[in-house]
Amino acid sequence: MGIRMKKRKSKLLKQPVQHLNLKETKNLFDLVQAFQHTSFQSRNVFKCFEVFRRMLGDPACIIFIGLSGAMIPGGMRRVLRDMIKMRLVDVIVSTGANLFHDFFESFGYRHYVGSEEGDDDALRKHRIVRVYDALMDDQEINEVIYLLSKVPEELEEKIVSSRRYFEELGKCIQDEGSILRTASQCGVPIFVPALSDSSIGIGLTFLHLRQRAPSEGLLIDQIRDNFEIAQIKKMASVTGAIYVGGGVPKNYIQQLGPVSELLFQKESGHRYAFQITTDDPKWGGLSGCTFEEAKSWGKIEKESSYSAVYMDATVALPLLVGAILQEGKVYRQRKRRCFRWEGERLKSIQFI
Repeated sequence: MGIRMKKRKSKLLKQPVQHLNLKETKNLFDLVQAFQHTSFQSRNVFKCFEVFRRMLGDPACIIFIGLSGAMIPGGMRRVLRDMIKMRLVDVIVSTGANLFHDFFESFGYRHYVGSEEGDDDALRKHRIVRVYDALMDDQEINEVIYLLSKVPEELEEKIVSSRRYFEELGKCIQDEGSILRTASQCGVPIFVPALSDSSIGIGLTFLHLRQRAPSEGLLIDQIRDNFEIAQIKKMASVTGAIYVGGGVPKNYIQQLGPVSELLFQKESGHRYAFQITTDDPKWGGLSGCTFEEAKSWGKIEKESSYSAVYMDATVALPLLVGAILQEGKVYRQRKRRCFRWEGERLKSIQFI
């Protein structure tokens, strides 16, 4: 073996794996920090944590979070609510389903522990629906859907973005544990680009069915959504993205780079990004696509900081958020991003 090859080999075999010592692990922060010396997905958890810490530590960064999957039936409602309250995210893009489940629980209704091996014919007979191993009362679901067919009294406009709709809907909620209420109170905009594909969309369809004239209805203008969220990207000098799962929320946030280039002649990918996913990139789907692929579209900056962990989000998200909150220093110094809107126009983003 030549000298050059020996040097190359010694350079590759430089850093040994350090075995996890749980006796010295006192909290989630200690655990995630220790993961930097392990392998596989535990090390990827640490890499995502480091990206998260960098984006939180960047004083100019606007952080978008994409939420897909059944996060509220999975027990993540409080985690997501605390992320908003503790200034860990600035803009939310979600499936309608996640927000429906939040709205559902705001009335005191609950998701219940079930089993993925239950008798689904029997569940149907008793009007119980199943979300993998969580259960819901179908009659309670329908009651909430009917409630959603009523337009919030404060909403005087007849054509609105989903952001404007959820801003007012959040004001109507009394439950302090609600994601919608907390986002509305904190001025965190929520966009739902596929709103009709949810129980909220079904509720608004009842409203459409009852209207006698177009002036009596409510139109959620999804193109207005595009314009509003694009203005946030344009006004932000630095952006970061958190993807919980994939689907429409992920693509909607990722496409902000190409949209900014097309609408405003400004190349503007995200500088920071991390993803929690169970989707494999080799099938070619968006939910599993890598950040390297995203670079080819201009969705991620050339010198960006990013990572992905292939895990169930109900495991990885609490680990990451818990470690950030226990570390404490970065998020406590972070200012709230306040968006000042005049209709569909974003006038300013203030840091307070």
